[in-house]
Amino acid sequence: MTNDLDGLLVISLEQAVAAPYCSRLLRESGARVIKLERPDGDFARKYDDILDGDSAYFVWLNSGKESVTVDLKSDMDIALLQNLIKKADIFIQNLRPGAVERLGFGYQSVRTLNPNIVMCSISGYGSTGSYSKMKAYDALIQAETGLCSVTGPPGQPSKVGASIVDIATGLTAYGEILKKLIKRGTKSGSGAHIELSLFEVLSEWLSVPLSYYEYADKLLQGTGMDHGQICPYGAYDTRDGKIFIVVQNHMEWVRLCEQVLDRPALVSDPLYESNMKRAENRSTLKLEIEGVFKLSDRSQLMESLQKAGIACGSINTLQDLSKHDALKRKNVLSSGNSFSLIRRVGDESQNLQVPDLGAHSDSVRREFS
Repeated sequence: MTNDLDGLLVISLEQAVAAPYCSRLLRESGARVIKLERPDGDFARKYDDILDGDSAYFVWLNSGKESVTVDLKSDMDIALLQNLIKKADIFIQNLRPGAVERLGFGYQSVRTLNPNIVMCSISGYGSTGSYSKMKAYDALIQAETGLCSVTGPPGQPSKVGASIVDIATGLTAYGEILKKLIKRGTKSGSGAHIELSLFEVLSEWLSVPLSYYEYADKLLQGTGMDHGQICPYGAYDTRDGKIFIVVQNHMEWVRLCEQVLDRPALVSDPLYESNMKRAENRSTLKLEIEGVFKLSDRSQLMESLQKAGIACGSINTLQDLSKHDALKRKNVLSSGNSFSLIRRVGDESQNLQVPDLGAHSDSVRREFS
C-alpha cells in the first residue's frame, strides 16, 4: 500500500459498489477510511457468499477499512457523524437522493461543521431534473444510457459483464477528490462539493457513438467482438480457433496486407483503402482475412503478426485469466481466511483486513465522542 494520502481521514456513508470503490482507492493510497454502515450492514455484504461465506463484491471493495454501524435516526449517532465530519478531510456519500439533506448533512451543513472538507455525493442521475429522485444501479444505467444498444451481437442489446458503471463512477470520484485536495493545498485553502452521477459518467463515455447519430445520422448497434468504427479490429477464425487482431492506422494496414496476408493489392483496393471503407465492408474483408488465417494455426499467426508489428491476442475465458502471466495479485484477509485477488495498478497493499460488520464501532466512538 502506498502512503501518498497518509494522514487523511475519509468518512464514507456508503453502500453497494460505486462509493465503496472510490473509498477503497483512497484507502489503498494511504488514507484512513471509516465506513459507516446501517445496523444490518451494507447490502453488498449479502450479494453472494462464495468466499467461504463472505461476498466476493464486499471483499473486493472494502479491505483495509474500518466498519462502524450507525442508526442515523438516533441523536447519538447523528452527533457521532457530526464529530467525524469535523475531523475529516473527505466525506463520501451515495445514499438515496435527498437522504443526507433530510438527515441534516447536505453540503451547506457539512461545510458549516468543517469548511475545509471535500464532500463527494454520488447519485444515479444527479440532484436536479426529472430523474433526480429515481434509484439507479449499474445494469440499469447501462440500459438507460444506450450502452446496451451498442454492446453484444447485432440486434441483441447486451450489458457489459462487469460493473463498468460503478467502477467508472468510483474512478471518476477518486480523480475529482484528488483534484480538490490539490486545489485545497495549493490554492483555495478550503473544501469543495463534488456531485456526480452514474448516468453522467457513463453517458460521457458514449460520446463517440452519440456523435455518429447526431452528426452522421448513423445509429450504431452492437457488433459482437468487432470494433464498431475501426476495421480490422476483432476476432478472426484460424485453423485451430480464433485470434484477436487490431489495426489502428494505415501503416499497420499495409503491413498486415503485405507481411501477414501476402495480399499487397488489398492496400489500394477501393473497398478497403481507408478505415471508413473497411468498416463499411467489414463482412467481405472478414472473408478475405479468414481465407488466409484458416490456413495457419494461431501460434503461427501470433508469431507472424507480432513480427509485422500488428497487435494480437487470445480470446480468453476467466479460467485463462486466472493463470495469465501478466496478472498481478495481492492477498486480502476476511473472516480468518486469505484470498488472492487481482492487484490494481499502483496498489502495493498486502494482507489488508476486510472488516466484520461494526468491528470498529466501539473504538471509533471512543475516539470521536
